[in-house]
Amino acid sequence: MKRKVIKQGSGGFTVYLPKKWADKKGLKPGDQIDIKEKGTALILDTEVKEKKQISIRITEENKADLKNILTHLYRRGFDTITITNTSKELQDEIKKITNNMLLGFEVTGIEQNTCGIENISEPAGEKYDVMLRRIFLIIRETQRIISNDFKKSKFNSLKELREFRDQQDKFILFCRRILTKERFEIENPSLDWELLTFLMHIEHNYYYLYLYASKHKPIKEKKIIDLLDKLEEYFQLCYNAYYKKDIKYIHKINQLKEEYQFGKCYKYLEQARGQEAVILSHIRELFRLIQIGTSPILSEYFEKAQD
Repeated sequence: MKRKVIKQGSGGFTVYLPKKWADKKGLKPGDQIDIKEKGTALILDTEVKEKKQISIRITEENKADLKNILTHLYRRGFDTITITNTSKELQDEIKKITNNMLLGFEVTGIEQNTCGIENISEPAGEKYDVMLRRIFLIIRETQRIISNDFKKSKFNSLKELREFRDQQDKFILFCRRILTKERFEIENPSLDWELLTFLMHIEHNYYYLYLYASKHKPIKEKKIIDLLDKLEEYFQLCYNAYYKKDIKYIHKINQLKEEYQFGKCYKYLEQARGQEAVILSHIRELFRLIQIGTSPILSEYFEKAQD
């Protein structure tokens, strides 16, 4: 919609707010609103925060996708979700998904065929940076455990690593929810979303590498251990690039790409067979994910440099 700018007094201007929007927000004469500048836009906000609600019906066709449906609606910023046509088994599954993945949500009502979940104690958006740093640190702790277990040829940490993976998934879902709900407050939400995607894939790839190793108990191999140690250094460069806002760490990763991602990993894969080839393929993919995961960091660096 368009509004005419009206000259007001000696230097100010007035713009009429849409009545439908003002009524929806419950605004009255004399109320205050926040005006934020973002790029070429002015963003109006009020203290009245809408609670997004949705109702979904479970069918034979979509019940297998229950987890994806709930996590998608959570990311989209819905505060109250009502799920209808649910069996006792599905209600138990909804409780499990809510407790394990939807930070701040609880099951608030269960009737015969209906289950409701709601935002009860969601952390404030100010916790975004804390959560993001924790996501990075979970990966570093995962790396440490996996490297140590490969050095000892003992793979007894699967439960702990599964908990790390699930915890990281929960934090990433929360961060994406914040990016959706407060996209006008965050400087580069699309770049942050992209970074979160790479961090999730890195953690998951480490988990599946370890899951395979825990099943097949590979023998100790120096070249595997050396590559795992180098991956820790590689990811530390990524961490430094983000938190120190220094492009030299990204340059270092790109220099090492030829030596490891397209060098030693290819060489070892050409010589490998069986279990060793599977493990090396996971390791090479981790080098690749960390390297391309610096792309949103680099984009953000250049955008800030132009400001």
